[in-house]
Amino acid sequence: MKIVRKFAIGLIIIFLLMIWSGIVRHVTLGQRTFGSLTEPVKKFSELPSDMKAAYNFIFLAPDYYLKTKDADKETINKLSYDLYGSYAYRNGDAFKIELKNFKNDELIKTWDLPVEYLSKHHEVGTNDRLYPSKLMENRGVIVSCDERPGLIRLDSASNVVWHNKDFIFHHAVNFDAKGNAWICGAKHKNGSVAPSTVSVDGKKINYRDDLIVNVDAKTGKTLYSKSLTELFKENNLSELINRASVVEDPFHLNDVEPVVLQDSTYFNTGDVFMSFRHLSAIIQYRPSTEKVIKVIEGPFTYQHDVDILSPNTIALFNNNGLVKDNSNYENYDTYPKTNVQREIINSNILVYNFEEDTYNALYEKAFIDNKIYTGAEGLYDLLPNGDLFVEEQNSGILWVLNENGVVLKTTLKSDIEGYHYLPNWTSIYTNINF
Repeated sequence: MKIVRKFAIGLIIIFLLMIWSGIVRHVTLGQRTFGSLTEPVKKFSELPSDMKAAYNFIFLAPDYYLKTKDADKETINKLSYDLYGSYAYRNGDAFKIELKNFKNDELIKTWDLPVEYLSKHHEVGTNDRLYPSKLMENRGVIVSCDERPGLIRLDSASNVVWHNKDFIFHHAVNFDAKGNAWICGAKHKNGSVAPSTVSVDGKKINYRDDLIVNVDAKTGKTLYSKSLTELFKENNLSELINRASVVEDPFHLNDVEPVVLQDSTYFNTGDVFMSFRHLSAIIQYRPSTEKVIKVIEGPFTYQHDVDILSPNTIALFNNNGLVKDNSNYENYDTYPKTNVQREIINSNILVYNFEEDTYNALYEKAFIDNKIYTGAEGLYDLLPNGDLFVEEQNSGILWVLNENGVVLKTTLKSDIEGYHYLPNWTSIYTNINF
């Protein structure tokens, strides 16, 4: 009888766990709510991850520190010219912004954004970070509180000049011909993304609808914003959304690059190029007419950081990552298996020529030889002398490359032995008026 009783209790426990798992799944995916119990269920289900995060923060280096591998401890520096970088990093509750000359490692200027200020406007998470940082006139700087309702301009003394909280801001900041900032955004409610809803196979799923946003750099006022869902629908591109690798985040906009050159055969001043990670696509858009001019898909995946190089060329950071989805392949377990090794060795920088409709990789050998790869984020800057600055974000390594190989390899040294700081979208300058 004891065995039967134990067996029965075990079945009941399994049954209850199945019910609980189903409830948690529906709540976290936004497919079903359970009235006043919805939020408590969600919070309770997050306890294990919250406890793990607390443990890591107390006993291990937080996520904004990266373990320095033995191969990356030695710096390579063959720079014969001044190369300045502004970047942000986090040290505990201190949010720091610095301007450095990488040629001689000289620290030129620092700014501070106190956590006490940020916490007045939103909850500051243990791994929140600022990025990117862009230099402004009079020794000022603009930063965004990534995935938080904050685009902030500081003066030379780190005083807040303005703080735009209209949207949750994320990823790159770029300036147009008028000096105003274009940035990726999302609508929010009380500091969290306010999702839209889509029906998939008869089930309602919350998804993130990103925005493109234009902000007056002098006043911080929002000048223009556009929902990507609306933009795609108005331009008959809804089918492109269905190709997204992540249903809940179909766009994953990571760059809005305005055209500041004179008008050319292929684009006009005022056009913007948008990079969509989960679509593996670049889209040229004309805000003045609200028309999509061109959709660019090519030999790249999960790309970031599109830049205009000339009147007929653009370039992009091709992460070259393996696109993954959320499908369940457990039923395939009954089939015979063939082991195939699919190794991704390197990311690269691709130049697209509009006139010839061709792609060319910059300094590909240096990327391959040094196995430069980042699955997420990543950026580059083509310098006036032809050298190429690269931020290998996931490993936290900063490079300068050319046809001869590595000119610079360095990290942002931290206050914890054996670790370096996570770089946060370093902005590069060859001349500064400081």
